[in-house]
Amino acid sequence: MSHPIMKSREVSVSVGDYLLARLQELGIHHVFGVPGDFNLGVLEQLLKHPGLRWVGCCNELNAAYAADGYARMRGVAALLTAYGVGELSTINGIAGAYAERVPVVAITGAPPLSHLQKRSVIHHSLGDGDFGNTLASVAPFTVAHAVLTQANAPQEIDRVLRTCLRERRPVYLQLPSDVTFQHVPAPEAPLVQEAPRSDPDSLRLLLEKLVPRLRGARRCALLVDSDIQRFGLAPKVLAMAEAGRLPIALLSSARGLVDEEHPAFLGFYGGRLSDAYVRDWVDGADCVVGLGTRFTDLNTHSFSHRLESARLVDLQLFSAALGQGTQGVPPSLYSGLVLSEVLEALTESLGARGAQDFVPRSARLRATAAARAPVPIPKTGTPLTHAQLWPALAGLLEPEDVLVVEAGSPMVGFSSTQLPRGVSWVAQPLWCSIGYTLPALLGTSLAAAPERRHLLFIGDGSFIMTAQELSTLLHLKLKPLVFLINNAGYTIERLIVGPESVYNDIPKWNYPAVCDALGAPGQSLTLLIEKPEQVAPVLAEAVRAQRDGRLVFVEVRVAPLDAPAGMAQMGASVYSLSYRDDSGLPRF
Repeated sequence: MSHPIMKSREVSVSVGDYLLARLQELGIHHVFGVPGDFNLGVLEQLLKHPGLRWVGCCNELNAAYAADGYARMRGVAALLTAYGVGELSTINGIAGAYAERVPVVAITGAPPLSHLQKRSVIHHSLGDGDFGNTLASVAPFTVAHAVLTQANAPQEIDRVLRTCLRERRPVYLQLPSDVTFQHVPAPEAPLVQEAPRSDPDSLRLLLEKLVPRLRGARRCALLVDSDIQRFGLAPKVLAMAEAGRLPIALLSSARGLVDEEHPAFLGFYGGRLSDAYVRDWVDGADCVVGLGTRFTDLNTHSFSHRLESARLVDLQLFSAALGQGTQGVPPSLYSGLVLSEVLEALTESLGARGAQDFVPRSARLRATAAARAPVPIPKTGTPLTHAQLWPALAGLLEPEDVLVVEAGSPMVGFSSTQLPRGVSWVAQPLWCSIGYTLPALLGTSLAAAPERRHLLFIGDGSFIMTAQELSTLLHLKLKPLVFLINNAGYTIERLIVGPESVYNDIPKWNYPAVCDALGAPGQSLTLLIEKPEQVAPVLAEAVRAQRDGRLVFVEVRVAPLDAPAGMAQMGASVYSLSYRDDSGLPRF
């Protein structure tokens, strides 16, 4: 991408323009945030950059969620808020991006540097002259941060942005309101980030041990997690799988990483509640190559996986650990590696492996569908159930769709679905912050190609957390399909503790009126499904209206204690992790 500052060959530029040009150079076209007293100057500078567009959000937390969704589609995002009251409101969103490894550049407009240095009593501060406390609050959830001055701005902006790209995690820049207009030397070269290289000796020693082990394994599988997607390594993993004739199993946190129709895709592995075929195949392998794996309580169903370290080859982004094949023997550790180079070397070395006998997930799903008995047609007027809902929603999906899926019922509801080719799956399987997905939908809708269709699946408890960002979607004339699962509260929590307890209830909203209240009359279409016989015609109408250019909001009403298959077991699994069976807590 051309660099607007360098193209003009200016000798100097303002600090704000330097930063904004660097963001544009990274491929960022939208900046999310909320205006405030100390960021108005840089906002005026932003409006003069033709390649950047300001996206004002309803609050700072929503802006952070939107930036997260944007970064998942474009590779990086920018967030601009005001000092203190603004930036502290973003921390939950920034922490989620850190946990899920999403690169977000968080910028805050701070009071003038002259007043920071004099420790003046300034509004939006604690009034004690300490202006380092907000940075200290954000710092644990970022991989680099800086307070910009005229003296350090070019070096610090470039350092922090390079770290963001290298680590694929959030960074933080504090820009004082007077510094943004001060001039610094214009950049002399693009923000080139030289690709890291493996230590040759470490890579050679690893391959000497690993290649014979993989070639000689009777049964060998790849087990892949989401970091592979974040670092753009999915094509290299597929190349290695095809070269070595290795099946690919995903942890549930990595959904969307590979085409689920690919003949090498074995399925999802995750402990006792995962598909029995996948669990038996992986647990029975004498060698499992883990790629960026993080075994969390949720993607292993409370650590119920049976993958002994002796059988695991643990390849992380910059290191490796090889189990020795004998219990009690510590693994061999290798540092100074770059996973992309390891994958390339293994792909070149695995051509001698023979084919393995396994059934891809797509073939198993087809066989199951063919053998399944016809579903009885429910009586007219009976309540809708999750068992009826999710197969119908799965049939709605098309290739290249962007699915934004809230934790809880939506994520579990699609667990047995085969996603069509090219579908992007946007979810928070580790941080699990409810309400994340609606603002994230704003980010994905602006980041992805305009011809791609965006679908949001969100529960009512999550929706009321961030509902106001629906107004931004309407204001920008975006047209996603929004499915709100109205089960009168926090069903996933009811399945853990307190099925009838008042704390799992939420206020009743008039959902059919929400879109009209937040947007222009007639701009959106609101539909309702509460009976099985309504599902097919309402979904057909929703698709037609969305293709005609309208945002479509579908309220789906189900009983509070009804849930998708497997969700009750998930609740029991979380309970067993958190509480004793003799605690006397009310259970589902």
